[in-house]
Amino acid sequence: MKGLLKISWLNVKNIAYSKKFMLGISIAFIYSMMWVFLVRPSRYGLSEYAFEIGRFLFIVILYSTVSLLRNDIIFNTTKTVFTGIFSRIEIMITKAISLIIWGIIFALIIEINNVVASCILYEKIGISGFLAFNHLELFITYIVIALCIGSLMFLISSIMFNESKTVLFFILFISMINFYTAGIVTLIFRHPEVANKLFIYLQTPFYNIVLLTQGIFNIKAVIINLAWTLIFFVSATFVINRREIK
Repeated sequence: MKGLLKISWLNVKNIAYSKKFMLGISIAFIYSMMWVFLVRPSRYGLSEYAFEIGRFLFIVILYSTVSLLRNDIIFNTTKTVFTGIFSRIEIMITKAISLIIWGIIFALIIEINNVVASCILYEKIGISGFLAFNHLELFITYIVIALCIGSLMFLISSIMFNESKTVLFFILFISMINFYTAGIVTLIFRHPEVANKLFIYLQTPFYNIVLLTQGIFNIKAVIINLAWTLIFFVSATFVINRREIK
């Protein structure tokens, strides 16, 4: 177990120290500070500022999670990794643990953003606003998001094993879905009767992820995302187990 945990951490560490990851996080903070310094909507509280940085971080989450599997392919280490001393299922378990670590890391990044926003907007938010913020829900939210989206990206990568351009397309496509889903959440909030017409979409991970990032935390959304996580992860593991890795 100790060996699996070590591999899980190294998977995350290698990506976290990469220039692409650092660039993504830097742009996310710049985007967030634009809302704090320039836009500064009167109705915005700490939850809304956390949502804004979370919207941009979603792209970074996609990149970081897909890289857990894609890096093995890019650096031509798939045969070594998946045919070594650990079984393929054990290797996939390390990837799942890595997703949990990523969830904690992204929650910490948003917490740093929350501290900065609270200090800059001291009169409006301040220490009291930061303390009133539900930090436990934030960590649960991003662990669940990392698990769900990461498992989806594992499934896509396991199917499109050597198709880097196709994987990039899915990253952009899922990012676009996430962007427009925010509008659907707002629409349903303002017009609840629309929910009946969009019932099926409301059961998708995309809708429930946006719901959670907007601070509308509920157990149903968590359960739906975990259910999709199980579906995606088991499917990805099945494909990896069946695939001939050269």
